[in-house]
Order: sequence, then structure tokens, then C-alpha cells
Amino acid sequence: MLLATACGAPSTDLDEVENTSSTTPAPNDVNGDGFPDVPITGRSGDAETGQPYVGVLLGGTDGLSPDRSVTLTRADLGLPDDGELLTVLGTGDLDGDGHTDLLVDAGSGYVVWGGPEGPTGEAVPLPWLEKDDPSDMYAVSLVVGDFDGDGHTDVTVLDHLQGSPIDEYEAAFHQGPFERDGSPAESGEVALPEDAGDAQLDVIDADGDAALDLLLVRNRDESPAPHLVLRSGPDGPAQEVLGDTALNHAYANGDFDGDAHPDLLVGVSGIPNNEPGYEDELHPGYVDSYAGGDGFLDAEPSRLTLDSEGVPGDAEDGDGFGNGLLVGDVDGDGYDDAVAMTGPFHSYEAATLLFGGPDGLTGERATALPVPERGDLGAHLPHSLADYDGDGHPDLLLSTAHPAMPEGDAGYALFRGGPDGFDPEPVEFTTESL
Repeated sequence: MLLATACGAPSTDLDEVENTSSTTPAPNDVNGDGFPDVPITGRSGDAETGQPYVGVLLGGTDGLSPDRSVTLTRADLGLPDDGELLTVLGTGDLDGDGHTDLLVDAGSGYVVWGGPEGPTGEAVPLPWLEKDDPSDMYAVSLVVGDFDGDGHTDVTVLDHLQGSPIDEYEAAFHQGPFERDGSPAESGEVALPEDAGDAQLDVIDADGDAALDLLLVRNRDESPAPHLVLRSGPDGPAQEVLGDTALNHAYANGDFDGDAHPDLLVGVSGIPNNEPGYEDELHPGYVDSYAGGDGFLDAEPSRLTLDSEGVPGDAEDGDGFGNGLLVGDVDGDGYDDAVAMTGPFHSYEAATLLFGGPDGLTGERATALPVPERGDLGAHLPHSLADYDGDGHPDLLLSTAHPAMPEGDAGYALFRGGPDGFDPEPVEFTTESL
């Protein structure tokens, strides 16, 4: 997706890990039928006392539906019924069988293997993701992808360690393919900059080669903030420091001008972090794109605001334009498009579709969709951009699901994509009946 979210406070426990994916990942296809799926967590029955579960909403020709879902409780996974919540940390085809697998936090790290019926079988404990030290805050960040370009899915983990006079961290690269007992082909340390202890990892494509690169998302108590791009290579992730991105609240990655080089997209909402005097710093939000022809870190930005030609709306201080970004080729013309959210984080008002073309992202044909009003399940956030109905056009999924609250029911709004953009009437549903 490329999905991207506004940055918040750093997570320090596995229960609170927030996925801030910045480059369009391989679709989550847990049952291998060619339709992307959506990992979910919650409680069966009563939202407070029901059994915790993990599972997926399965994609199909009609998109997504709670009637086509698979959920697994702790008992189904062969785990003790101790009430510990279940959280999806990451997804990827770890064993290379064509089915996306789920990396799950159940008090320690496990893998739930995908298969033709979806996620099945007992959860397999992962010694390399084990919470075995009470002073270890356990997996500040975890990213999944092919970080050495060999065609196999790998996992890179950043652990933040406490209990010493200074904060420390450990980073490890676990190379795929993985065996069915969860063991990687090989593991090794990853050398990260000194400030990685107060950061999260994300994936980004900096150079268009076969190895996904890393983004060190740091300084997240400041807003907006720059993030550090680390190039991967045949020996794994973080082989070279490329440099900082521009300041941003949100970021995304795609090829908006069709030149086969990855471009960088950043959003600055115009709403700084909530510090004394922040009202005086409000300004109109903007979305900047950096062409990747000569490397996007060296490019000059092309800027869009709500006052740009063709972009619906009117720019004003603190409008929140760019406060959340998703990427995909919605109209199917070979150029990546972007969805830019408008409004303060957790209170989005609109989702603006910006189309790519030979000149990159412009306001031409841009359309804005109103975000469904906040309901009992909370406000809708940008979730993903994927072709859930298999018609060749990515669909926009908004949801109330939040990584820090895996036990709650969630509401979803699916805007189906087409050659002219999104259907303005979303399909709305919840997971309350699961």
C-alpha cells in the first residue's frame, strides 16, 4: 500500500506495535485464491469478556464481508486460555507455499500458517521472537519483506531493551524461507544507527532493485519529523545509509510518473504536535512528491495543496491535508495514484484521490470522498488500498480498527475502485457478529 499513517508516540510493548507501512506490500492472500485478505483481531461475542481471536476477512468477487471470514481463538491455536489478547504483528509468505502467514503476539511471538482455508492449525512458537526476559520490552518494531533480494520473505526485528543505565536495542535479520517449525534459514545482527533505540522500522523501496529497503522512523515525539532511509542489498538490510526524508507526518512510496523508479510521497498536515503554542504554527497541509529518477532523496518536491488546480476543497491553516497516505494504481493506467487524507488524526473528514501520470501526481481528475461519520466503534482511519474484488482496480478500505486496541470490534467502509476512481457509496460492515 501503500499505506502510510501519521506518526505517534513510539511503541514499547508488543501489544502496542503500530504498522506504518510505506511501500505497497505483497497483498495479504492467506488462502491463496488470488484475492487480498484483511487480518483482523478482536473478541468473539462480548467485546469485553469474549474469547480473543485472530483471523482474516477473505476477499472475493464482491469485495469483503464478515460472512466470509476465519477466526481462531486461543483454544483453536493451542494456546493457554489466560485471557491474553492476540495481535497481528506482521504478515508474509514465510515458507513460500503461496499462502500469507500471520505473525502473532500472544504474550510471545508465534506464526499461524496460511492455507487453502485461511489461517489454520496450532500457532507455532518462534524462539527468535520470544519474550523471555522481563527487562526486554520485546519487539519495538517488526517488518516483513524480501530484504536481500533472493525471492524469499524475510523478517527484520528491532528490540528495545530496558533495565540498563541507558536505553539499548538489538536488531536482527531472519532470512527466509522459514521451516514449518518457524526456524529461519539463517539469522544475524543488523547494524543500525545509534538513535534506533527510539525508533521504529518500516519498509520502503529506495532504488527499485529486488531488495526492499528500511526506513528508520524516528523522532516521533516531534511533529513533523524526518526519517532515515537505509539501503538493503544481497547481504540483507541496512547495508548503506542513504539519508533523511523531508519532514513529514505521513509518507508513502510508489511510481507516480511511470518511469520505473520509486518516488517518495510525504504529507505535512499543517497541524504540529500538541505542544504549548502549537496554534500559532498552524498552516495549510500539503503533499510533496519526490521523483525517483535520480534518487528521490536528491529530488526537488512537487507540491499539492487543497488550493492546487483540480484538487477539491479550500486550503486553510490546520486543514490536515496529507495527514495519512495510501498508494495504488486505482484507475489501472500503469501510474500509481495516491489517497491523501484530510483532517486531524483520528478525525478524518475526507479522502482525496490524486491521479498519477507522465508528470507525476497532479490535481487533474482529483476527487474527494467524505469519510463516514464517527460511530459507536470510533472514527474511520485509512486502512489499506488493495484489489479486494479482483477487478484490477484497488479498493479503498477505511476502518476503526487500531493496533493499540486489538480487543475491540471494528467498523469498515470499502470504496470499490474502478477506471474513473472510487465508487462514492461505500460498503459498510462491522466485525461485531464474529
